[in-house]
Amino acid sequence: MYPESFIEQIKSRLDIADVIGQYIPVSRKGRDYWACCPFHKEKTPSFQIRCDQQIYRCYGCGKHGNIFTFMMEENGMTFIEAVESLAKRAGLELPEQTYNPEEAKRKKTLEKIYAVNKETAMYYYNCLKSDSGSVAREYLAGREITWSTVNRFGMGYSPDFETLPDYLTQKGFDISSMKDSGVVGINNSGKPYDFFGGRLIIPIISGSGKVLGFTGRLLEKKPDFAKYKNTSTTLAFNKRKNLFGINIFKKYKQDAPRKMILVEGHMDVISLNQAGIPYAVASMGTSLTLEQCREIKRYADVVYVSYDGDSAGQNATIRGLELLKGMGIDIKVVCLRDNLDPDDYVRKYGRDGYEKLMQEALPLIDFKLYTIAGRHNFNSYDDKVKYAKEALAVLNELDNVEKGVYLEEVAKKGGLSLEALNGQEGIERAPEPPKTPAKNDEKEKNALFLAARFVLSCMYFGKPFVRLVDVNDEYFFEEAHKKVIGYVIECGKKGIYPRADKLFEIIDEEEAGKIIDAIEDVKEENKEEYYRQSLTKLKKFFKIKEMKRLLDELNNADADEDKKYEIKRKIAELTKFTI
Repeated sequence: MYPESFIEQIKSRLDIADVIGQYIPVSRKGRDYWACCPFHKEKTPSFQIRCDQQIYRCYGCGKHGNIFTFMMEENGMTFIEAVESLAKRAGLELPEQTYNPEEAKRKKTLEKIYAVNKETAMYYYNCLKSDSGSVAREYLAGREITWSTVNRFGMGYSPDFETLPDYLTQKGFDISSMKDSGVVGINNSGKPYDFFGGRLIIPIISGSGKVLGFTGRLLEKKPDFAKYKNTSTTLAFNKRKNLFGINIFKKYKQDAPRKMILVEGHMDVISLNQAGIPYAVASMGTSLTLEQCREIKRYADVVYVSYDGDSAGQNATIRGLELLKGMGIDIKVVCLRDNLDPDDYVRKYGRDGYEKLMQEALPLIDFKLYTIAGRHNFNSYDDKVKYAKEALAVLNELDNVEKGVYLEEVAKKGGLSLEALNGQEGIERAPEPPKTPAKNDEKEKNALFLAARFVLSCMYFGKPFVRLVDVNDEYFFEEAHKKVIGYVIECGKKGIYPRADKLFEIIDEEEAGKIIDAIEDVKEENKEEYYRQSLTKLKKFFKIKEMKRLLDELNNADADEDKKYEIKRKIAELTKFTI
């Protein structure tokens, strides 16, 4: 979107301590600034701002980044939005000429959609307060929704199908922009109409405060009308990518680990919030998407999934939870009682009652077994065997220790002995414990990761004992590390120092943070020796791997003697390779 030179110009104009200081109080200690972390609750400052490297990191929750990632995290912005916001702060004019025509058109359309949505949200809100909104206010009162909650979520009401298009036209918007935003449709007679006519309105707002779209709820049952109606997919809104309530969630500061409640519906989020539980968001459907999981990972370490007790599509639900688990998020499943949804449950039992359920939440593996058990009749021996087979298929995901514990539970639940369970046809037995070489391989891999991070960290922070000529990109086996060393070598050729803030633009935040932290984990007097040992370890690994590759190539070579000679020459050179 923008040239690299423009990004660098923003960095040179702005100081990260000044930028962050606009959001939280910062104080200088030595060469660095410190603050209480804006991303989690803490009483003692553990949030460090390094002005020399233009980066920040929190020793409490582990967040790292530069001015762009800070704006993205703090304001829920995309990278492009962060660039534009910081460019404005720096007094720089955006280089519009870098857009291609299609991108320029898309951006212009998107800006119009945001403007239409903002004006529409205000229109709906004012309608709710007016005489025409009395029926909607009565409905909200019946559901015990207070006016304070209405204001917090920006709720509104659409009284009819005709007024909104006229109102937006008077505000200077054309029909095309109204259609692009999804708030207006065109009927068979070619006349524009309010897409959400006659419904209670709930705006869907991004983490940065932009109105992306709307959900409309019928206030009374009508034949052939869906209970809920969402904005269709637009440039601003995509149900697969968005989470309802994320704008309110991100304002809630937490201690690590950060928790989130994931529910299905908008009213679940609204009722939980009103009850004093402000960290709930809705997936707006039963099946989580990869895009939503990525968004969740930005904000939470532990997710309490609280879908309806009678939720359809359990398999789809579990697949979605597996996506979350695969991102390293701790999953807990809240099992609601009496077939109530979170909205009904928290209104009936209050905050204390709901939080008690959270304390009893099941780990994902327990929930899977619970779901399987619910499908079988344990008075039938045939069903017991079917239950055992399905349960063992789930347990095969676990390591041997966990599997041994759960095997006993499955046997007990099914009324089967462990011997009978292991003897059933089609049931996979617990695998033998991994042999020592496999454990050693994993240990060696971890050691190589640590060595690579330390070497890269020393390079980034310009330690005097580092010589670029001693390091080759082939010494690194991890793709992220290869990208980093490539950048470092490129900087060396240009005669400039690599910048730590650039690290977060090259690789993902988590690995960037680990590289930065690596140098801090070793005492200053030991760093040079540890660097030498780490580099030696990487060189040794490279030599072994390369020797094996060449020997395999030689063994599989055809009768071409010239080719064999060349391979042997490379082997000879590698033998002389100094470690």
